[in-house]
Amino acid sequence: MPIGPTTYFGKERVFVDREACIQTFRENIQNSGNLEYNVLFYHGIAGIGKSKLQKELQKILDEEYPEIFWAAIDLNTKTYREVGTFLIALRNKIQEKYKAKFYLFNIAHAIYWKKLHPEIPLLEENYPVIKEGKFFSKIIDVLNEFGPTRLIWDIINNAPDNIKRYYKEQAIDINKLVSMEAPEIEKLLPGFFAADFTSYLGTNSKAYIFIDTYEALWDGLREKGGFHEKDEWIRENLIPNMKGVSWVICGRDELLWVPECDEDWKMYLEQHSVDELPERYCQEFLEDCGVENKDIRNIIIKASEGVPYYLNLSVDTYEKIRKNRQPVSEDFGKTQKEIFNTFVKYLNDNEIRALKVLSVPNSWDRALFEILMKEFDSGYPAGAFSELIKFSFIKKDTDGKCSVHQLMRKSLKEFHDPTDRKNIHKYLLDFYSKKLENIDIKEIIPEHENTLTEAFYHAKESLEAEELCEWFISVSNPFYRAAFWQLISPFYEEILQILEVNVSPEHLLVGVTLNYLGILYTNMGEYEKALPLYQRALEIIEKVLGPQHPSVATTLNNLAGLYESMGEYEKALPLYQRALDIREKVLGPQHPSVATTLNNLAGLYESMGEYEKALPLYQRALDIREKVLGPQHPDVATTLNNLAGLYRQMGEYEKALPLYQRDLEISEKVLGPQHPDVATTLNNLAGLYESMGEYEKALPLYQRALDIREKVLGPQHPDVATTLNNLAGLYRQMGEYEKALPLYQRALDIREKVLGPQHPDVATTLNNLAGLYESMGEYEKALPLYQRALEIVEKKLGPKHPNTVTIKNNYNFLISEMSEGDEEK
Repeated sequence: MPIGPTTYFGKERVFVDREACIQTFRENIQNSGNLEYNVLFYHGIAGIGKSKLQKELQKILDEEYPEIFWAAIDLNTKTYREVGTFLIALRNKIQEKYKAKFYLFNIAHAIYWKKLHPEIPLLEENYPVIKEGKFFSKIIDVLNEFGPTRLIWDIINNAPDNIKRYYKEQAIDINKLVSMEAPEIEKLLPGFFAADFTSYLGTNSKAYIFIDTYEALWDGLREKGGFHEKDEWIRENLIPNMKGVSWVICGRDELLWVPECDEDWKMYLEQHSVDELPERYCQEFLEDCGVENKDIRNIIIKASEGVPYYLNLSVDTYEKIRKNRQPVSEDFGKTQKEIFNTFVKYLNDNEIRALKVLSVPNSWDRALFEILMKEFDSGYPAGAFSELIKFSFIKKDTDGKCSVHQLMRKSLKEFHDPTDRKNIHKYLLDFYSKKLENIDIKEIIPEHENTLTEAFYHAKESLEAEELCEWFISVSNPFYRAAFWQLISPFYEEILQILEVNVSPEHLLVGVTLNYLGILYTNMGEYEKALPLYQRALEIIEKVLGPQHPSVATTLNNLAGLYESMGEYEKALPLYQRALDIREKVLGPQHPSVATTLNNLAGLYESMGEYEKALPLYQRALDIREKVLGPQHPDVATTLNNLAGLYRQMGEYEKALPLYQRDLEISEKVLGPQHPDVATTLNNLAGLYESMGEYEKALPLYQRALDIREKVLGPQHPDVATTLNNLAGLYRQMGEYEKALPLYQRALDIREKVLGPQHPDVATTLNNLAGLYESMGEYEKALPLYQRALEIVEKKLGPKHPNTVTIKNNYNFLISEMSEGDEEK
């Protein structure tokens, strides 16, 4: 006979009281059609029965309102806490119960996912399975190959009539969607989801979506700042885009949407507290559970204070005792803490050991259960799994995962030897870390993301702060290289908080972590967030290591690069100069890191128009890299490209051409023909041929560069804008104005969105677009563009910069042309 709870669990326990909560829900159903948005929020302490209440409300819908569609999501699952994965999970749950088709959402989400992970193919192993058959598989193939959007429309036009008609009725602009970046598409996902859902339901149907464990959105948040950012995607994106859908949300604390976010929510948000059960309902519950002795019932009710979790745990104790004898009043605890102690008293050692071990992981399935029981000698038989999970405090999910109620986990933790518990955390850290070894960055799947999340949790519990930081830097590297920046940045933020609290706000690893966060935010284009992180990192690293340490130079270089990306050249210059000075003194004048800073500093001087200062720096960087790294190294190719570009700016085309050609030869050989660096060289070589008047040689090079950059970097990357700008300029030179105009307009749109409206590169495109309108004789369109471009460069580059002089001359010439035209009339 297996050890553990077996037959003493009776029928399913009755749901009692919550009459006010249920009545509110019934009234909400009746009124839901009158509201554009409808949110019903129930809040109460842990263990008060909010999850049970949701199940009762869902039961009411099933039994009394079968025509109402509903689905439920529990935010206790960490991966559901952002809009993309939330909607995928919601879609899957709806498709399990109903036959809804999500044609719009599926295409939009696939494009969104591909934007987040451009280098990872959409495969069944790493992308949420979509049950739309061969039709959608063909679209996935197009996205994997970065094919033109017309191919997607070809697939739609050849689809069955019902699918083809659906897309035409919805009028989705796939071209526009493909041209957008992931954050922009993310904001549209709820709208696409709602369009599909509404199309399936019909405009007069009702639907409810339940969200449980709302407080989980704030897991790991220690500071009040940014509090409302955690649920902003639900409050400002998800709910407003799903008009007509009603929401039932359960969480621990009352929502502050009305006083602190938007007063308009008072028309759509109704909140109710889930309080302790009144005594008469506690009596009713216990009687239904078979607790016939009134004295025992009174003791349980008083000790539980009306909290359903403690009532259920007391019933677990009652049934455990009744397995051997008739329970008596003295068997039961007099306080909530004593309820737990009494429950444990009537478990055998193997059961206690099993529960202690299982309270360590966030969740576990049968396989992990068996591993842990064997590894930690619980004595609890693996075959008794199905009996153990019948305890009231063990939650069973539809995916086979089980978890222990948070109040029970807390009690078991207090009851557990800290050393033993830490050893279990260490074992689980090793268990999950092994699953992350040797990951191919092109084959990262959601399971890897979940594994990293679990590994991080156990690392926090078993490693010291410094060890945690060093471990995560190593284990997260594949995710960084695969561009999962949004996934890993919250972990770095939490590590930063842990280091500041447990070590010191001025510790070197705090500086290192700040630097990593700065890099992540820079990569995500969030320059304003990156700036203070780099600045603080520099302050700490200087203080700890001294102002002449190579790590200081690295941070200076990163900060300078950020300022350069922001167009603030005057701030970048002294930082590059200081980084160069440190590296030369400490590492020696021939070190590759010196060459890197020389190259960066030369590039800044070139952007500032100071070519005579840039030239010797590029030449010296090239000399170092050829000597130290060898003539075929990619860094040599980079410097050749930069030096050639400078010669082109100076009009010395005959010097630039062989450098570009050698750069292209090295890059294609070492990096492959589809690498972004190859595209850079193709773009620049095309520009040189254009300057030399050899348009027929320039055109195919620009086109190939654009193709590579769109495929590898995505259609909204600044480098794509650069090639669009250059290709448009070539068409203008060739007199093909109708081809040039949409390219300039797209380049301007990308640069304004990604770089900001005051960036010098925006001014360049404005100037070029104005020149095109001038060539087309549309002076009224050209004039405000020149004016805006001139305003930007005068402010950012100064009145003597070559770009400023050029744009000012163009502006004055147009004014002169317009004046002459007026005189001739």
